Amino acid sequence: MGSLSYLDQAPQSHRRALRRAVEIPCGIVSRYVDEPLLYWATDLSPFGLWLEAPAPMQVGEQVVVCFEPMVWWGRRELTIFAEVSRVAWDRERGTRGMGLEFLDITPHEQRALSAWLRGRPPQLPKRRARKRSRRSLPAPRRAA
Repeated sequence: MGSLSYLDQAPQSHRRALRRAVEIPCGIVSRYVDEPLLYWATDLSPFGLWLEAPAPMQVGEQVVVCFEPMVWWGRRELTIFAEVSRVAWDRERGTRGMGLEFLDITPHEQRALSAWLRGRPPQLPKRRARKRSRRSLPAPRRAA
């Protein structure tokens, strides 16, 4: 098993790398649209990103994503084939989005992206709403 020491490892059962909080404009081209659609990436890892999208694409859809990390990047724009791996809707905030998994990112691009992401804060986990129990609580008893 090879070592990927340049990546911020997450537990194997969950993710391959930490997602980092970002705000990066991304151009997305799919088989349905020839001109890039502009979306905002809100978290990024060397393996994929999350886009806020009012009309997310279908899971399994392949796209081309183009973006350039902002401050201190100093390299060319990244153009990567990706696949929609997840689609979700945050009802509390009223936003929709989709997760893209990079398909053809090179090891050199992964290392550069990992180095650029190092030191940026991780994406904060979203607090899940507690499900209400259908059972009613027992009636309080009076102390004797």
